[in-house]
Amino acid sequence: MKRDWLLYLVIFSLALNFGTIGTFAYLRWQDQQVEPPPPEEAPMPFRKMLRELNLDQQQRQSLRSLVPEHRRKVRELLQELAQQRRELFALLKQENLPQWPPVQTKIQEIGGLQIRLEEEKVQHLLEVQKNLKPEQRQLLMIHLEKRLSPFWGKHGRHRGMRDFHHGPPPPGGPPCPPGPSGMR
Repeated sequence: MKRDWLLYLVIFSLALNFGTIGTFAYLRWQDQQVEPPPPEEAPMPFRKMLRELNLDQQQRQSLRSLVPEHRRKVRELLQELAQQRRELFALLKQENLPQWPPVQTKIQEIGGLQIRLEEEKVQHLLEVQKNLKPEQRQLLMIHLEKRLSPFWGKHGRHRGMRDFHHGPPPPGGPPCPPGPSGMR
C-alpha cells in the first residue's frame, strides 16, 4: 500500500516536471517566432518627415518661429518634472516611512506637470497644423501615427503574451487606438 502511494507520487512529480519543461520550451519557441517589423515600417526621423511635407518658404518660416518657444516650455516642464520626481524619491527613501498625504501631494504635482507637458505638445501640434494644407496635414498625421503606434496597447505586455483587445470603447468615449497590426 505504501509502495503504491510512493509510485503515484513519483509519476505525478515526473508529469509535473515534463509539463513545466514543455511549457518553457513552447514559450521560448513562440518568442523566436515573432519577427521584427520590416524596416519600411520604422518611423522616420522628424526632420525627414517635415521634408516630406514639401513645405513652401512661408510655411517653413512660420514653423521655425514656433519652435523656440515650444522647446523652451517643454525643457522647463521636463526639468520641473525631474525635480518633482527627485523630491518624491527623497520622500520615499527617508529613514522613517513618510505618511501618505505628502506622497500623494507630490504624485499629484507630478501628474499636473505631465498634463501640462502633454497639453503643450498638443497645442504645438495644433499650431503646426494651422500652417499646413489639408494634404500636408493628412500626411503629417499618418507619419505621427506610425511614430506613436508602438506606444499604443503595449503596456503590461510580457514575454510570450500576445496583444489582446479589451473590448469596444464605452458609449460616447474616444475610439481605441489601432493595435500594431492596424486592427481594433
